[in-house]
Amino acid sequence: MRRNFNSVGLIAFAAVSGFSAGTPSARALVITPTFTANFNANFGANAAAAQAAWISAANVFTTNFSDPIHVNVTVDAVAGTGVFGQSSLFLNSLSYATLRTRFVADATTPDDNTAIGAGGSISAADPVGATHTWWVARAEAKAIGLIADDLSTDGTTTFGAGNPWTFSGAILAGTFDFQGIAAHELTEVMGRLGISGGTIGSFPNSFSAMDLFSYTGAGARGMTPGAGENFSFDNGTSLLKLYNNAAANGLDTRDWAPGTNDAFNQFSNSGVVNGVSTVDLQEMDVIGYDRVVPEPGSIALVLAGAAVALRRTCGRPA
Repeated sequence: MRRNFNSVGLIAFAAVSGFSAGTPSARALVITPTFTANFNANFGANAAAAQAAWISAANVFTTNFSDPIHVNVTVDAVAGTGVFGQSSLFLNSLSYATLRTRFVADATTPDDNTAIGAGGSISAADPVGATHTWWVARAEAKAIGLIADDLSTDGTTTFGAGNPWTFSGAILAGTFDFQGIAAHELTEVMGRLGISGGTIGSFPNSFSAMDLFSYTGAGARGMTPGAGENFSFDNGTSLLKLYNNAAANGLDTRDWAPGTNDAFNQFSNSGVVNGVSTVDLQEMDVIGYDRVVPEPGSIALVLAGAAVALRRTCGRPA
């Protein structure tokens, strides 16, 4: 049985709403879920286990990243299997000059410094020549200091409660690991998404910060939904992982292509563990989150979980 990751719902966001929050304790990323009544009702007897699994997924990122901000997520569920998993989020638009300035100011790791350097993927000049718009997720905007930290909702993750889930422990045959589903959806809300020249509201030819890290080879950007595009933060010199070919399947442009089981993959078979890998942590680092880089010889915390889905039409078992 296999499920696909569906595309994310994006909402253009022009003004900061909500109220100002106190700054979290020094270098502490806080991820706060608000579980809806529908989440608890639809998961029923499994609601507590599903909540714990979602929180375990979030803890991977609060352990591995230290941004002093709040990421606030509404966690919902629907009955049945018509939805596997999906996410929606708010976006902020900005100029490329501002985007680069914020990334330069936020650089805290060796990978960040490579990305903003002379041989990095965040080039000094805007890589898109035609009229276009750049976007960052609302949570990501807080991480790079574009907007103030607050307690307003940054997005929503939704799950189909009727799907066969494993919430903890070994992944049972014929089931999907809910922790991996949650990790995938949460990181979409945090900004792990591609727009890749698509339209956001009335803004055609739009791009996300994530699109800056897509390459087909050394010095060759691949900012479309096409084939052969890879994650790279050193201007294509190192192609770290292949992106999904959305031109072929109509799904998300910046999920990983099929291959090694991974929480950020576009597709997942049932009965497998899809962890949050080192390259996943590198990706979240360079799109604006401050990674707690492990000392040499130590092992970064990763998540054992299955892959996830986003918003569009739910995939069916293969």
